[in-house]
Amino acid sequence: MLTSVLHAQITTNVVRLGSRATDERIAQYSLRNLEQRSGSGDLDRPRRRQYAALKKVEENMTYIVNQIQLPHLTWEDAEKFLDFQYPQHADSLRGRPFWISEVFRRVTEDENENGEWKQVSKGKKTTQDPAITGIYGFWKSGGDIEFLQPPSTSSRTGENGGVDPRQAFFIELGFSGMVPPTPSGRRPLEHLLRNTSNVWSMSLFERKCAAQSWEEEMRKISYESNLQEFELLKVQYRDACKAYEDVQDEVSQLMTHSAST
Repeated sequence: MLTSVLHAQITTNVVRLGSRATDERIAQYSLRNLEQRSGSGDLDRPRRRQYAALKKVEENMTYIVNQIQLPHLTWEDAEKFLDFQYPQHADSLRGRPFWISEVFRRVTEDENENGEWKQVSKGKKTTQDPAITGIYGFWKSGGDIEFLQPPSTSSRTGENGGVDPRQAFFIELGFSGMVPPTPSGRRPLEHLLRNTSNVWSMSLFERKCAAQSWEEEMRKISYESNLQEFELLKVQYRDACKAYEDVQDEVSQLMTHSAST
């Protein structure tokens, strides 16, 4: 019947419902093709707008899923956590001794200029934790403790003319070359968290224990928070899908009515 209408040139305002057509002349009047050709018209704008909203929710869900699977921690995450849970430790981390600030500044400048050092395991794969950054990473890895280690014999008899480079550093800072003692304790974790507010007095062993405990708490909090956010996004996604389907049906009905009249 539609073929006869077109052949007799009665009208071209026809719409074919269905996905299959044996005649190409009929196929071009299918509802899907008519919708595609009118995609830039006023009728399709609400659908495009709702589709964009749907894709935005999908992107947010993908981001949250990645956060749940790989909760990479940063210095900013650690600072917020410590400010809330362990404020004295956070203040100690920020209010570090002047000489530690100077060592950290020089290390940071060297990394910015020459690139950051990466540890390589026996399997030749990098073991650097992407969450270990900033002053927190410097503290956890014991950058200040490493600086306090006695220099090798070659360093003592090299360019400094036998002067201990550590003493030269502290003389430069106006501390009469007095090298602070190296932390070497093995206090229990509960003592470190409750009774030791000075994080820079912790040994490397103690720092790793404290950092491991903190990071486990941070990841747990991050997981629970992201999981709640994901549940909210699931509801938003369901509503966005329903809204998109409703708009799509409305546009299809308007186009069908327009074509039939």
